[in-house]
Amino acid sequence: MAYANRMFMLDYGRELVHKSLSVLGGSDAVLAEPIPGVAVETDDGVVILDTGISRQALDDIDTVGAMYGDDLLPTGPTGDPLHAALAAVGYGLDDVCLAVVSHFHLDHSGGIRTLSEAGIPVVIDAAELEYVQARIADGTEQEVACYRDDFTDVATKWQTVGGDEQIAAGVSVFATPGHTPGHLSFRVDLRESGTWLFAADAADLGENLLERIPCGAVAEPSDAGRAAASVNRLMEEGSRLDARVVPGHDPVFWRALRHPSGGHR
Repeated sequence: MAYANRMFMLDYGRELVHKSLSVLGGSDAVLAEPIPGVAVETDDGVVILDTGISRQALDDIDTVGAMYGDDLLPTGPTGDPLHAALAAVGYGLDDVCLAVVSHFHLDHSGGIRTLSEAGIPVVIDAAELEYVQARIADGTEQEVACYRDDFTDVATKWQTVGGDEQIAAGVSVFATPGHTPGHLSFRVDLRESGTWLFAADAADLGENLLERIPCGAVAEPSDAGRAAASVNRLMEEGSRLDARVVPGHDPVFWRALRHPSGGHR
């Protein structure tokens, strides 16, 4: 088995969302959820798992307010959230060799432009890329929480995958469609702390995983069954691999995951 060297959690900001968006059948209670990512150090460089929300989106109150609600605007650090998150764990863009985006929602795609301008390749599922390109072509991307300025009019080095694939030493992606048609979750293998599975939006909260409840929001209603299957897959893979399974936006989980000095190894 190939292993990554160490891993840090990234903090891109916070968003306010109704629980019903995170958990099928959930209430209208508003949750303050983190916008997280992961930096995985390999022998070839740092691999970023999800890229957060962009400064441009945070400042575009009209467009983003239409997606979240004018009284539920997301927040982030001063400046570019990707730069800030990397700097907080001792990295810069020069350290990054690759990034992966689980799906094209604006709280995950925000760093694509910054990465593309630096010439850093971005991994995405081929079905997800095709889906968002079709949405942009017909002008309906905002209906599915995509912020087009994150990834249009910029020369991105896309590396497409078709589901499960190792993308770097100790770093893999696996298909968890439903929330979006080409949604990916992440696997990281470390020598000391073992295997970690990061659900992204296939399971926002611990409740999704522990009670096997799918996400509350799907881009396409016909994908509801796939969303349920993806939650089951996450738990089954976690059991098979004896892995930690980390929900994508759970505030309690992510506070508990603060990395030790020097990162998780």
